[in-house]
Amino acid sequence: MTQTQTLLVGDVGGTNARFAVATIHPGGEVTLDHVHPLPTRDHATFEDALAAWESQVPGPLPGRAVFALAGPSGADTIQMTNVAWTVSARALQARFGFASVRLVNDFAAQARAMPVLPDSSFSAVIGGTGRAGAPVVALGPGTGLGMSLLVPQGAGGWQVVPTEGGHQAFAPMDATEQAVLDRLRREGRIDYVSFETVVSGPGLARIYWALCREAGTRPSLLERFGSQDLPALSDSDLKAAGGVVGGAAADRSDPIAVQAAEMMVMALATFAGDAILSTGAQGGCVIAGGVADKQADLILTDAFRSRLTRKGPISAFFDGVPVRLARDTFAALVGAALMAD
Repeated sequence: MTQTQTLLVGDVGGTNARFAVATIHPGGEVTLDHVHPLPTRDHATFEDALAAWESQVPGPLPGRAVFALAGPSGADTIQMTNVAWTVSARALQARFGFASVRLVNDFAAQARAMPVLPDSSFSAVIGGTGRAGAPVVALGPGTGLGMSLLVPQGAGGWQVVPTEGGHQAFAPMDATEQAVLDRLRREGRIDYVSFETVVSGPGLARIYWALCREAGTRPSLLERFGSQDLPALSDSDLKAAGGVVGGAAADRSDPIAVQAAEMMVMALATFAGDAILSTGAQGGCVIAGGVADKQADLILTDAFRSRLTRKGPISAFFDGVPVRLARDTFAALVGAALMAD
């Protein structure tokens, strides 16, 4: 790239909508300005959230926009998975006057940022240099569980392959995890328990509820949401409850919340190891997302490393494969800029 480019970028999940003005400099460096995260619950539509952000930004908007969303890349219209928003590229062009709008998958944008972020943006979970020319997988929990693959292309190029890997069936690895799975199916009335069902913000609340039921105790942390019955809780209640359980785990004020957080993180390790195996990602794995960052103390442990790589006769596949924890909250904004047409 020989000319500086400026565009509007967004990263929208089930909890927060982040917007910024991105500048792509010659050589590929991306800088972000006017980054103002907005809670999705405060806005009825994506367009309302964008208009609220626009009101805080001086001057006209850039002519091009790329938005990273929980949905398929390249679609003109996306019905988001974890917030009741429908996003239309054509409608955004009409309302805001953009010359072009591109909608990309949120974890595709997260993956695309990985090669350009400095080492200081990561914490090492497992050291290694990776195999040259092999793919890199980016994954992680938030309101959902995202996963995308980054495949080397030519001299310094990358192809991003979005996936819905988070919706693979949850695989329990011990008796307690099996009991949680059974509770979610039977009493939680969840017919299909995916990894996203348990490895996510709402998933933390589900695990907590199931562990309480298993122990024969009241899920007291859920009482403020009007019901102790999991099927009666709305999606927004579960998102909020996940934060409450996570807080109780962090300050160790509730032993079952601590157990729930530990179980969720171990399930994340299983998922990450499976992702590396299923995609051939011997170039490395990046774990990202706000929920993972908040659980860093549990991820940066020998127990997590052992769980991720303990795969029986195929365990040697992980030799030399680096696993890193992303610590940059705005990485997907950088990746969205790099995915501009």
